[in-house]
Amino acid sequence: MITNLLLSQNNNPNKKRENREAIKIAFFTKKMDLNTVESQNFWPLVNDMEAELKALKNKNSHGRMMLKEKEEISDKELEEIMDAKMEMGKSQIDIKIKYHEKFKEVLPIKKVAKYYEASKEFKKIQTQRKTHHSNPGQRNR
Repeated sequence: MITNLLLSQNNNPNKKRENREAIKIAFFTKKMDLNTVESQNFWPLVNDMEAELKALKNKNSHGRMMLKEKEEISDKELEEIMDAKMEMGKSQIDIKIKYHEKFKEVLPIKKVAKYYEASKEFKKIQTQRKTHHSNPGQRNR
């Protein structure tokens, strides 16, 4: 049912975002078997983590744009971009580790593990949804 909801969102961008968020929360809450108190403690942490990861990604989008915009790029510029990408990857891991510790403070470890499993499953569903929308002719095959 949740998969169907992901596949059938309307065209209003704000409504789509709200729907995606509601679907995501319902999906994870069910998969993780969260009770009300756990949800109230867990979701603010997830939102904070996602905001930090998004800010980091936005901060580092400059290098990606430079690579796309330039046909010829010097070795020095390329090295700087690649080093920044490595630093970004390290920073992403640091953020995830920080929040992993916070998750363990508010949830039993089995539910933390279920979060990571549900994350993989949810990403897979999102990928299928994007493929479904970008290849409409593939639906009935």
